Amino acid sequence: MRTAASIVAASVLSSALTAVLVAGLEPSAPAREPLPTDLGPADALLLSGKDQLRVTNDAGRIAWGTDASSRAFSFGTVHVGRILTAALESEKYSREREEFEGSMKDKREDFDRRYKELVEKARATDRESPEFPAVREQFEAFQKEFAEWSQAAETEQQTMVARHYDGAYSQIREAVEVVAEKRHIDLVMRFVPPAQPLSPAPETELSQQLQARTFLRTPDSIDLTEDILSEMNLKAPAKN
Repeated sequence: MRTAASIVAASVLSSALTAVLVAGLEPSAPAREPLPTDLGPADALLLSGKDQLRVTNDAGRIAWGTDASSRAFSFGTVHVGRILTAALESEKYSREREEFEGSMKDKREDFDRRYKELVEKARATDRESPEFPAVREQFEAFQKEFAEWSQAAETEQQTMVARHYDGAYSQIREAVEVVAEKRHIDLVMRFVPPAQPLSPAPETELSQQLQARTFLRTPDSIDLTEDILSEMNLKAPAKN
């Protein structure tokens, strides 16, 4: 009997000792990963209400119907004016403007020289002289030539400016595509920061400046302007 009792006591003591040792080791054991709080996977989430709403995952976007418009799309904004100004001031466009302005200046100086020569010639020719009609005809031809050149130069300048704006805007759109893909953004909207000061202008233009401010309030987290500037390797003045 004593032997049996001794065996039972030893067994109980061994179990108790094991429990103590295990309990003592637990605090020093590696921290366990927190239990996951994810729900699912599930094919859909049903929300109760007057009309039950079935929410699903459609190509990584929350969907609440079968229509293509019944999707939750990610959203971003870009201050296009700020980027466009920086792009147009880049060497690519500024160099062509300088070359154009230089050639126009040279041509204008040539016209000024010829004009002065015609004026001197007209002053030196008596109105009653047989040569005066020819001098007047030269002057009228000069005026016509200058008017045609001025019109052509203006058209050429407008064409160049339009090409620059179109090229810079295309670059912005390409950069938007790259940044939007990286950040998984579906919709990108051009905007003017609500807090940007108005530029002095006639009252009608001030109204247009206000209308261009699409948002009255917008979080900085959706503003992609700095990302676009970086993608295009452009520097712009700090935003107001």
